[in-house]
Amino acid sequence: MSKRAAGRFIACLLAGSVLLVLAGCWDAKEVQRLNYITGLGVDYEDNDFIVYAQMLNFASIAKVEEQTAPVKAYVGRGKGATVLAAMNDLIATGQGRMFLGHVNYLVLTENVFKKQMLEKVFDFTNRNKETRYTKWFYGTKSDLFDLLNAKTFFDRSSIDSLLGNPEPNYDQLSNLKPYYVNEIVASMLEPSSTVAIPSIELTSKVWREQNRPMPILKKTGGFIFNGTKYAGWMKMSDIMLGRWLQVAYEASPLTLRTAGRSIATVEVKDASHHIEIDDRNSRPRFRVKLKAKGTLMELATQKPLEEIERLAEQTIRKEIKEYYEKGLDMGVDLIHLGQTYYMFNPAKWRALNVDGRLPLDRDSLEDIEVHLLINHAQKYKSPQMKGSYKQ
Repeated sequence: MSKRAAGRFIACLLAGSVLLVLAGCWDAKEVQRLNYITGLGVDYEDNDFIVYAQMLNFASIAKVEEQTAPVKAYVGRGKGATVLAAMNDLIATGQGRMFLGHVNYLVLTENVFKKQMLEKVFDFTNRNKETRYTKWFYGTKSDLFDLLNAKTFFDRSSIDSLLGNPEPNYDQLSNLKPYYVNEIVASMLEPSSTVAIPSIELTSKVWREQNRPMPILKKTGGFIFNGTKYAGWMKMSDIMLGRWLQVAYEASPLTLRTAGRSIATVEVKDASHHIEIDDRNSRPRFRVKLKAKGTLMELATQKPLEEIERLAEQTIRKEIKEYYEKGLDMGVDLIHLGQTYYMFNPAKWRALNVDGRLPLDRDSLEDIEVHLLINHAQKYKSPQMKGSYKQ
């Protein structure tokens, strides 16, 4: 080998050894220097979008057992003609790179829904390369500054609140199911769809901290949509009438009354239903059939088990009918009869639909059939349970 070739070989070896000690990710960011946005809120006012961003210090919540100080939340506000412009207005004061990859929940005000700006918000959140589709989705009538600054128990972060972790609360009290953004978008794009977005607000009437009123998050109702078109808001007491028909229903208490007096409380579990269609006439008719199990939680008046079961079935039947009729008054199909019919007979649905909706009236819901089996009385060995099982 010539001296010239040997020199080139040694130079290549030296250059290779230098490359080995360099970092492998040239554009990597130092994670401790990123500003992590955990929650987004969007309002619409005077033809401008107002974006609220909530940041948390992840270092303070990384090890809960060592947490000694409250988790601080930082909430910023930006304004612009588009969602992106409002976000850029906020980023201008970011004091570093702001990262959207950990956004865990999205909250929109009723103004966004009323002005039909939902699709523009989704265009930003779903198009952005950093944001995930799996973020919880809510609506609100409250001030977003107050909502995103809300405290939770034991000085935990909002990631452990009703905003960031709603499923444990829903498992215990199935009122209105929380949804991810991707689930909402998919449902809205279905023919003849009706979607209910949980409404979340602050209340200071329930909890106290050191005997001072503590504003805490609470689901208060639902924003109802026909597809992507906003139809109106429904309070939680009305939403609860139809909880039995939710796909992911877990458990909910049912108070039974006769002559205006409470006689028992039953926790209704394992509710499942299907819808039967009578398509023999020009307009379809529907029958809802529901099965569920129950646990006797309270018993104020001694009654035979069969009577308690019968009263529970009558109450659930009445609530479903009332829920359906309240939807008709709003111009929405809350129990999804039109969507069910579209899947059953799409050709006839296309012939009957008006503006993408199946025309429904009170007679469209022909019957509601409910079967409830109370099979547990908690810790008490209730005399009502003896020999009273329904097969």
